[in-house]
Amino acid sequence: MYKSDQRRDSNISRRGFLRLGLGAATSSLLSNSPPLLAHSGESDEQSSGGFGSVIRGVATNARRICLTMDDLWSEYYTLQICREFHRRDIRLTLFPIGHAVNNNLVRPTAGHKNLYPRLRDMGHEFGCHLYTHRVIKDFSLEQLIHEEMEPALRVMRQALGADFTPVGIRPPYGHVTDAVKELSRQYHTPLILWGLDSQDAICTHRKDVHNCDCPESTEKAANSQMVSQAAQAEVCDKDRCAKACIEEILHSYETYLRPGSIILHHALKATLLAAPAIADLLDDWNMQAIPLTELLAYSSAAGA
Repeated sequence: MYKSDQRRDSNISRRGFLRLGLGAATSSLLSNSPPLLAHSGESDEQSSGGFGSVIRGVATNARRICLTMDDLWSEYYTLQICREFHRRDIRLTLFPIGHAVNNNLVRPTAGHKNLYPRLRDMGHEFGCHLYTHRVIKDFSLEQLIHEEMEPALRVMRQALGADFTPVGIRPPYGHVTDAVKELSRQYHTPLILWGLDSQDAICTHRKDVHNCDCPESTEKAANSQMVSQAAQAEVCDKDRCAKACIEEILHSYETYLRPGSIILHHALKATLLAAPAIADLLDDWNMQAIPLTELLAYSSAAGA
């Protein structure tokens, strides 16, 4: 069973994801995932504790948080989101799947060549999300090293330089096992999950499943010469599904954000559309978003 699953999952590619469509692709990423809550509320949240300890946030009074973004399958949304936050002087911590990095190395989409050095030059930093985004709950340490960690590091070093070292390891779906903890220890790299899930991927998946495209009757009306351009935009907004997720993303922030939070996002249209509102909310709350390496330097003794 393992070998057949491995062959199937290792064939994931950009072309496959484009064929599936955004909703189906997101569904495949979420299908084996445990339920994700906006805030984990689990007792293993730590600001320190050594390699192998799970870090979901930092215990601090300083009004600092970290925005992270996973997967990076879409080069377009990755670049646009990173640019939007860069314009607001917010540096992200990115956890790309190694397969997505390899796609950019061997066949980048138009306008996205050398994507990863460009993101680094904006001030964003990188962790490791392993290579294939497979379910790794039953993986041995040897499998994690040879099939996931080493391939991911190899392509990331091709993209970012031979001296690249990830700022953290984030296992797909947040699955933490004894083997994953040992992986963290052997690579002397912190094990990073999240304390706040923005819900961008879950909302995107749910809206797609419920067929948020313009209904047929609306499309016919929009194509009618008697309908004004403004009316067409009102009745058939191609971004309305993603826009509908902005409120849910902001609700997660407003409900669960606190100093020291590590926040989970994905490279999706909903995240791009929500980025200005997220930046405004952080300004209103006097919260500064900083890279993970800087957040981990804070402790409960840090001042506000």
